[in-house]
Amino acid sequence: MKRTSALILTAAMVFTLASCGGPKKQGTTEDHYRLTFSMHTPADTPIGNQFQAMFDDIEEKTNGHVEINLYGSGTLASSADVVDMVADGACDIGWVFTSFYYGQYPLTDVIAVPGQGVQSCVQGTRVLWDLWEQFPEMRDEWSDFKVLVMFPNPVNYVYTNTQVESLDDLKGLSVRSPSGGIAEVLGALGCNVISMAPNDIYDNLSKNNIQGYALEPTGVADYSLDEITKSIVDIQMFQAPFITIMNMETWNSLPPEYQAVFEEWSGVDASLKFAEMWDQTADQNMQELLATGCAVAELSQEDHNRFQQVADTYADSWADAYSTDTFDALAYFQACQEAYDKYAE
Repeated sequence: MKRTSALILTAAMVFTLASCGGPKKQGTTEDHYRLTFSMHTPADTPIGNQFQAMFDDIEEKTNGHVEINLYGSGTLASSADVVDMVADGACDIGWVFTSFYYGQYPLTDVIAVPGQGVQSCVQGTRVLWDLWEQFPEMRDEWSDFKVLVMFPNPVNYVYTNTQVESLDDLKGLSVRSPSGGIAEVLGALGCNVISMAPNDIYDNLSKNNIQGYALEPTGVADYSLDEITKSIVDIQMFQAPFITIMNMETWNSLPPEYQAVFEEWSGVDASLKFAEMWDQTADQNMQELLATGCAVAELSQEDHNRFQQVADTYADSWADAYSTDTFDALAYFQACQEAYDKYAE
């Protein structure tokens, strides 16, 4: 199916909501299934195009019996509402950025703890699925949904509209950051951490309301931030997970033959298709940013050690916060770190 414009959003929502009056019965291969998918980023981006390719393949392999309409830019469900809307059936499938739900999915979000030797989406994807297979506690976080693909964003850096030569130059700067570990670490380094949506960064950076932001290279390109960015702090700080979930009643309404088609687009192999694409796009976007004259702040070893020390302190506090009488969060974090080391290039 083609991407659905906002002009018919209301009608689509009415259809979806009307279908949620009671439990859905499992259909047959003779039935038609018109599903909705929500993502908070624009549809006409590399990640949106990859999802569209996925949905086109599903439609083709079901002989047109499963159609999935893609709604980008949060036009169907906002980034903060998508989990609830998928749970309620107001949206069939949603792309979830766990940083928007800080503290609700901590075992999935463990890869967002800074300073773990992050290198790529592919590396982080393999880490996530290793943890998924090893720890039922992580799977339990998503037990109300059918999980399709799960992968992190590319390596996140801090970018500024000023020249930076050391970590000390970040002190006092207002820096936009996602919630969670990176916000804590940047705060400990002396930044004034600001929370805001990515599409608000450009306006605030251009007006000097903020002087920096934490983001991955594709986000820099998607939001045209290369036009006003002057420096990149050369520390691979973190990455954060994205997970694609389907309403369980919607999943159960599909006949086994069509569920099998979705299974082809589920799990680690399907997730790696997204990760490989995102890595390639991020590398290209970084080269384009550097071509604008944006400078790389190559920090001293002392600064790298300082960042790692602050990140390690946060990691200890993370493990303390999520350990219980029956769950050792420190051992879980160590398993995550071992997986990062295992898949390091």
